[in-house]
Amino acid sequence: MKFDPDMLKAYFVCGSQDLIGQDFEKLLEQCIESGITAFQYRDKGSSKLTDAQRLDLGRSLQEICKATHVPFIVDDDVRMANALNADGVHVGQKDERITKVVQEAAPGMIIGLSCQTVEQVHQANKIDRIDYIGAGPIFPTSSKNDAVAPMGLPLMKEMSQVSRVPFVAIGGIDDENVYDLKPNGAVGAAFISLVTKSNDVDRTIKNVLNAFA
Repeated sequence: MKFDPDMLKAYFVCGSQDLIGQDFEKLLEQCIESGITAFQYRDKGSSKLTDAQRLDLGRSLQEICKATHVPFIVDDDVRMANALNADGVHVGQKDERITKVVQEAAPGMIIGLSCQTVEQVHQANKIDRIDYIGAGPIFPTSSKNDAVAPMGLPLMKEMSQVSRVPFVAIGGIDDENVYDLKPNGAVGAAFISLVTKSNDVDRTIKNVLNAFA
């Protein structure tokens, strides 16, 4: 699947550890019906799934995405991404080294990298295969136990101005502050709890799409 910046407009990120009494497959189907533009499978060890179970769940979620032509991205596991023939892989600064991921990822695979500083963006600019940057957390977030301090909108804007690839914002995004992202350099919003804790998933996702219309 060829990368298109529009894929980043409403980017749902989720793993089984983010769900409480929710059916993962049904939630993903609901999100797709409401208009998400990409899905990142971010299942961490805290979910208590075995490696085999994590792979099986990924395969099931990928089939849902494939049937509806929604990009399926694997977080921090290039081997799983290759095994599933995923559309892409996303890595953070604390994850596998991006240079290794670039070398090992299947040809044509979309590659995303998380950045929190201008210097990290400058380094990313030197790597040809990076398609987009995930900037965050922009606002305070409780979705990630290892999240760094919020970077804020001014820093994200500065980073986007020096980047050669588009930016998607993540971290603490809500129904109101999502409208501050586009004016500060983001082409889309990535979110976890915005959807998993929403009382109206359809309204929530359509609001995100409206913010980047």
